[in-house]
Amino acid sequence: MADEPTSIWMYNPSFAVAVLATVLYGLVFLFISYLTLIKYRAWFFTCVVVGAAIEVAGYALRCYSIKNPTDVGPFAATLSLVVLAPVLVAAGNYLLIGRLIRAVLDPVRTGHRVFGVPGRLLTRIFVSIDIVSFFVQAAGSSVSSSVNWVGSTADVGINILIGGLVLQAAAFGFFLGILSRFYYLAKKKGVVDGLAPVGWEKVVGAVYVSSTLIMIRCIYRVAEFTEGVEGYAFLHEWMFWIFESVPMLIAIGVFCFRHPSAYLGRDGARSRIRVKSVGGETGDVEEAATELRRSHHGRRPSHHSHHSRHSHH
Repeated sequence: MADEPTSIWMYNPSFAVAVLATVLYGLVFLFISYLTLIKYRAWFFTCVVVGAAIEVAGYALRCYSIKNPTDVGPFAATLSLVVLAPVLVAAGNYLLIGRLIRAVLDPVRTGHRVFGVPGRLLTRIFVSIDIVSFFVQAAGSSVSSSVNWVGSTADVGINILIGGLVLQAAAFGFFLGILSRFYYLAKKKGVVDGLAPVGWEKVVGAVYVSSTLIMIRCIYRVAEFTEGVEGYAFLHEWMFWIFESVPMLIAIGVFCFRHPSAYLGRDGARSRIRVKSVGGETGDVEEAATELRRSHHGRRPSHHSHHSRHSHH
């Protein structure tokens, strides 16, 4: 008599918790989709919506896989989707830093730079790292899942995946440093009167929460994959829920309560970067800020200059 096929899972997974997670992620996905695509039409933030959709798909497949524990395909798919989805959520955080710097900081005093790097360039740097991290993790996940995450070939894929996760965690560490420096500059060196969007600090708070949780999740994943399939993290389900599922649910959900477009506008404050200068010509925010400062100084001339100006007219 042939041996009965065994479960592909390393532990006895909870179907009830998997269903609950699918429902919660589904609700967050629907809400963030409504805010992003319908209410604000904030197309720049669509990557977070896609990331949330992938999370829902990953957990739905987890439910299916639990009920079909000998089917390798759904198991490999749920693991891969849940690993990759945070990369897209991370991109949403990265896209906000450049907009915040250019919409909030006083360009005359800061030059729209943090640690000497222009805000626009910072966004490009982080998004580029995120793209590289995504493809590295996708490649590693693809290699490992193709052999059911077991064997020498799987080890190669896992090492590639770990490299992508380490890159992502390191990028987030640097990103949080940039975000902290930006907030310090905004509070100490101030903003241009009338140009900074109202409520920008709430957006910064949401980015702090989301980014910190994603970094914690990355560290957990690095530890998990470094231990291997025989390690404690792979063999105990509670660690997955505490260090993967809950952090990512909050990392996405925080934007349901502090959606950036509620404070920065539908284009993420990009329209504030190009404003009307005092002279009426369209210029960038740095030119406008310079004009504002000049006009401010011009309103406090000496008595002689004031008299001469009126005599001229």
